[in-house]
Amino acid sequence: MFWTLIRTTVLVAGTFFAQATIAQTTLEGYLKKGLDSNLALRQQSFDVQKAQLDLKRARTLFYPQANITSQYTLANGGRTQDIPIGDLLNNVYSTLNELTSSSKFPQVPNQSIAFLPNDFHDTKLEVSVPVVNMDIRYNRQMKEEMIRTRQAGMDVYRRELVKTIKQAYYQYLQADRSVAIYNNAVSLVQENLRVSEKLVQNGTATKEAILRAKSQVSQVQALQIEATNNRQNAAAYFNFLLNQPLETALIIDSSVAQQFNATIPVALEVPEGREELAQLRSTQKVLTTNLKMNRSYLVPTLNAFYNIGFQGFQFKFNSDQFYQLGGLQFKWNIFRANDNKYKIQQSQLDLDALFNQYKEVEQQLSLQVRTAYNNYYSSLQSLQSLRDEVQSAQETYRLTERRFREGQALQLELIDIRSQLTNAQIRHSLAQLAVLTRAAEVERATASYKF
Repeated sequence: MFWTLIRTTVLVAGTFFAQATIAQTTLEGYLKKGLDSNLALRQQSFDVQKAQLDLKRARTLFYPQANITSQYTLANGGRTQDIPIGDLLNNVYSTLNELTSSSKFPQVPNQSIAFLPNDFHDTKLEVSVPVVNMDIRYNRQMKEEMIRTRQAGMDVYRRELVKTIKQAYYQYLQADRSVAIYNNAVSLVQENLRVSEKLVQNGTATKEAILRAKSQVSQVQALQIEATNNRQNAAAYFNFLLNQPLETALIIDSSVAQQFNATIPVALEVPEGREELAQLRSTQKVLTTNLKMNRSYLVPTLNAFYNIGFQGFQFKFNSDQFYQLGGLQFKWNIFRANDNKYKIQQSQLDLDALFNQYKEVEQQLSLQVRTAYNNYYSSLQSLQSLRDEVQSAQETYRLTERRFREGQALQLELIDIRSQLTNAQIRHSLAQLAVLTRAAEVERATASYKF
């Protein structure tokens, strides 16, 4: 019964507030400008662009990598290795010379080879390519999904920005309406002052009536100044959201304040389109892929490489120093003191925690939807009551003001009725703001705004 009444109220709300095409155009224009120029949203877009570049970098890991390196060394001292070539060969050479009666076999000294090469260079082009590497495969998958995660996060902010811009515009219109109400109240109290002066001149009232009327003028003018300041602050905040100069004049579309969305959805379930849930689902995919990557330590890695260059003493590039080297590099982690096992457990805990968070967020969003509908329904009822109050106050003031002119009503009675009228108009204006604000909250909770 209760929710049936809500549905009925929502559907008939449009009969009380006119659908204004100009209002939609004005507000939609502001929304488009805000979505295009808001600095915080622009910052979010930078994060998405960075994620896209991360994906491009991850894809480059599948291609061959080539680099040129050159190393030239000068050395003195260090470890050496003695080789007794002279001790081994000189006796043999001496015997051969005696047998041949010649000196064809000279004496050779012992050699000492330094481990640190002096005047030595190694210049090469090295090309490597992964043949089997599960890490870069899963890394690419995570980068792809992280783009969707960042995009969903930006969409969350976009929806929140739409709601904030709408509510800020409604706040400005309400502030402008308050200024108009107090302007009208100033006119009323000034008219009261003029009538009071006439009554004193005619001898039908005392000077106290003029003093009371002047006091009323001062009080209402003070409220008028405060309302004007509130309107300026509301305009500055709205301009801030749109990233435009704070003093920019705004289009005042009074028809917005008399408009409800008659097509507000009545489903109380959390829509699948809520970007918060999409962001969490995307994060779950990232963590799932990360878990797979940690488990892939059981798969060995295999890389191919090819080197071509020059190596030798003195910085020369000739056929004697030219070389080529190619091969395969195989790596298989078979023991790391259970480090891989602990990483897998950590990844699983992260995934379990996110599943739990997803359920919690679902409940929170469900509560948000239901609360938004309840608040909207309550604001509709309050607005209807306050509209009746304003109509009654206007008629009461009209009759009392006529009797005051005829000398049949006291000035205090007129002042009291005027205050009631002004207060009723302010409450009615605030009630209109509350309904529009609640409608924006329902739209946000149901993710029904179409970008």
